[in-house]
Parts: sequence; C-alpha cells; structure tokens
Amino acid sequence: MRQWIKWVTGFLALSVIMVMIGAVFSKLDEKKGNGGISPVAATEVDRPVTVVIDAGHGGEDGGCIGADGTLEKDLNLAVAAELCDILQASGINAVLIRDEDKMLYDMYGDLESYEGQKKTYDLRNRVRFAEESGCRLFCSIHMNKFADTKYSGLQVYCSVNDSDSITAGVRIQSYVKNYLQPDNSRQIKRAGSEIYVLNRAQMPAVLVECGFLSNSEELSLLNDGEYRKKLAFCIAAGIADSLCNFRT
Repeated sequence: MRQWIKWVTGFLALSVIMVMIGAVFSKLDEKKGNGGISPVAATEVDRPVTVVIDAGHGGEDGGCIGADGTLEKDLNLAVAAELCDILQASGINAVLIRDEDKMLYDMYGDLESYEGQKKTYDLRNRVRFAEESGCRLFCSIHMNKFADTKYSGLQVYCSVNDSDSITAGVRIQSYVKNYLQPDNSRQIKRAGSEIYVLNRAQMPAVLVECGFLSNSEELSLLNDGEYRKKLAFCIAAGIADSLCNFRT
C-alpha cells in the first residue's frame, strides 16, 4: 500500500510539473511568436520548443537481445512513442525520428546503393534530422546489456559538445531515481567518440540507456506496458525541467 501511495503521489506531482512547464512554453510563444519550425518528417503541430526523440536501431539492426528473444529496437520504439506522446501533451513539439521498424540509411536518398554503408548512413541521418529540425534537445532511447546479469538501472550519456546536455542528463537521471528506481546509484556519463550521435550532435543531446536486457527482472519490467509509461513519464519530466534550465 505504501508503495502504491508513493507512486500516485509522485506521478500527480510530476503531472502538475508538466502542465506548469507547458504553460510557461505557451506564454513564451505568445511573446516571441513561433519561429516556423518545420522538422523534416515531424508532427504537424507548431509548438515553441522542439525535442527530437531517436528510437535507436530498427529494421535489420535489432540492437541487443534479451534472453527471452526481446529485441532492443522494439523496446526503444515503444518507450520513444510513449515519451513523444507525453511531451506533446505538455506543450512541447516532440518529434520521432522513426515511428516504424526500419533503419534510416536511405532517409535522404543520398546514394543509389547503401551496401556496406547502412549503419554509417543510419547514424549520420539521425544527427542530420536533428540538426535540420532546429531542435532544442536530441534524446536517443536505447537499452543496455552486459555479460554479468546482476547489473540493472537506467543511465544517461551526455554529449560534450554543449554544456546543456549535462543539465538534461542530470535531471533525467534524477527524476528516474526519485520516482521510479530509488535504488539506482548510476551517474550520468560524458560520451566519447564511441557514441556517434552524441559525438556529432552540436545541440544539447543525451542518450538514455533505459535498462539492462541482460537482467531478467528488469527485462520483465521493460516488457510491461505500464512500466514503460512510468519510465517515459519520468524521462519526459526530466526533459521538460531541463528545458526550463538551459542557458539560453
């Protein structure tokens, strides 16, 4: 019962925060006017702040695989879709880079054949999409896996190209710990060149490893729709909070 009360209280508080932040963005839009944001393949509603959500992997690139056969690409898209809906409901122009099961190497039709270059162009196009959208934050959704099955918990990686990335990372990690994973002691990490999208992104950018598919308990949670909604809500609250605390 105590745990249930904690969930209800926590998510009511988060709901109020999201509504208040949405109202702030609406006020700003009234004052400065909409800048004519036109994402390449975006939601059609013009809103004052754009967040690009990248569901990692897709298509022939399944990402990591859980012991039960769960594919990372599917969970990434499920969480990203929930996150997009929540942010849009709060007044933020959230945009999904992919909303179906496919790689994005041919998104811009740059080559006649992508044989041997699919992964390179897939990652390159995700960053290009974010740049052309004029987004205020790029958020890539992924799942983790490790040989030792004891490890669990969400962890955020941040781009070093813009200091606001750290602001977003800290707040996302904090909301998840406070409202969903109280035992999560993981710290945000600065991404190096090994994470292509964060290394190349010039806007504030984070990559959220939502959990470990190698941990049976966490895998079970991630396969639960209600848990994914809670997870997406915490990430959304962290994003909305961070947008209000960016330098510009």
